[in-house]
Amino acid sequence: MAGFRCMNHPDRQAVHQCARCGKPLCEECYDPDLGRCRENCAESLVKPQPKGRSAVFRVIVAILAIIGALTVLLAAICGAYIFSLS
Repeated sequence: MAGFRCMNHPDRQAVHQCARCGKPLCEECYDPDLGRCRENCAESLVKPQPKGRSAVFRVIVAILAIIGALTVLLAAICGAYIFSLS
């Protein structure tokens, strides 16, 4: 880690690298038991949650599902009627 400085202490030489976030760390900031930052580095890795589906999208999907179900029902009724004529 020659030439790297600790992310938390710029005046100190980095001797380790966090296994989780990759930050260069000095002896004080590195936790050898965990192999990562002493402070919880999980906050820096939290990814934004994707947006949920909008209510309009859900309504459209529900309407299309109902139309599809009615189409299948109508096809079954028409098929039964056609075969009953034979």
